[in-house]
Amino acid sequence: MKNDIEKNPDINIMREMFNFYSKQVLPRVKLYSTQNPNSFHALDKHTSAVVFRGIDYAISLDKNPVPVIFAGAFHDMARKNDFFDENHGANAVPNAQKIMQEFRNILTDDMQTSIIYAIINHTTGKYAPDYISSCLWDADRTRMSWVYGYNPTYFNTERAKHVASHPADEYIKFQKQCFPGLFWSYEY
Repeated sequence: MKNDIEKNPDINIMREMFNFYSKQVLPRVKLYSTQNPNSFHALDKHTSAVVFRGIDYAISLDKNPVPVIFAGAFHDMARKNDFFDENHGANAVPNAQKIMQEFRNILTDDMQTSIIYAIINHTTGKYAPDYISSCLWDADRTRMSWVYGYNPTYFNTERAKHVASHPADEYIKFQKQCFPGLFWSYEY
């Protein structure tokens, strides 16, 4: 099975994109994040899992995963706790804008506008206006379907509908095949 994964060009793109997130984006986000590193929504746990799934969902649409990486990296960076807080996305905007300025060579103004919309609305949004919101929202909500049950009305992409409607163990196995050295869990 590993040889099949190695031959899949999408897997190579996923690895390249997740490495970009880990090495270039994540260190910048850590400088501004208010998250407790031991919390459920911590950058090295939930946020990284959301970024991974977001990359997967963007690739499934034949779309550029880079803005989805940034949206995923920013979506919970202003959380102060693990409880419901529908303003944490909006609270992340000032620092997200600072970080995006450092990446102006790869993020257009339109991408930045879409990223901001996606992170502000990721908790309460219902109708994604573009693939960036679709991929972020789906990536964030996949875990909820594994824990609380699948409801297709919360998903935008076919790939996310497939992943969210199947047992988490199937996707965790896929994640471990892509990045065997990282901790992956359905909880995130």
